[in-house]
Amino acid sequence: MHGNSSCRLESLETVQYLLPQNISLFCFDFAGCGNSGGEYISLGWWERDDVALIVEHLREQRRVSTIALWGRSMGAVTALLHADRDPSIAALVLDSPFSNLSKLVNELAYQYTKLPSLLVSPVLQLVSNTIKNKVHFDIYKLSPIDHVKNSFIPALFATATGDDFIKPHHSQDLHDAYQGDKNFIKFEGDHNSARPTFFYDSASIFLFTTLQCGQLLTESTKFTAEQMKVRRKEIRDKKKAE
Repeated sequence: MHGNSSCRLESLETVQYLLPQNISLFCFDFAGCGNSGGEYISLGWWERDDVALIVEHLREQRRVSTIALWGRSMGAVTALLHADRDPSIAALVLDSPFSNLSKLVNELAYQYTKLPSLLVSPVLQLVSNTIKNKVHFDIYKLSPIDHVKNSFIPALFATATGDDFIKPHHSQDLHDAYQGDKNFIKFEGDHNSARPTFFYDSASIFLFTTLQCGQLLTESTKFTAEQMKVRRKEIRDKKKAE
């Protein structure tokens, strides 16, 4: 799942690592991004409902087994906001999420303007009121750190040590508070720099294990050509009925 001001093409970097592991990808544009309609993004708040619909769709199609969520920045926040309400998700890969939006805004304001939070808070409140009226959510509730205490899905956190947009302590704080099995990877770079090979290797091994690919995708469990033909016909018939 992609970050803010991005699209599903972010996922192309993962293809060469995941497909050889028999892990398929479902890549999409969040509302208001890429080819999807919509005027606004909500940095994870409404995007988690997009994810819920997609997971439901995949399960209804019955063409996948276990499901993981891989997100970067806004996409990672979205995964965390969804994870505590859907324990059926098998794994999470979380690249550079923020822990709390208001904390992030205050950090960025001080970094670029040196304004203390005392001066930023009234402005943020005005912005919050505008967003409530237009997009119908409270930015003060956009706080993944409040969700991780109820999340028990195996998770791999990651951050770039030179990230000066969402600083590494956000991922560290989320990792420390997370209640499920967890790992943490740090690598050189910034928020938008290319991720190193060892990160993709680590993430693909993590997903291969948590998705149980070795057990699920054996010769005895794969669909035969005839079974695939029948399944495709079932899907076509269902679409016609709809």
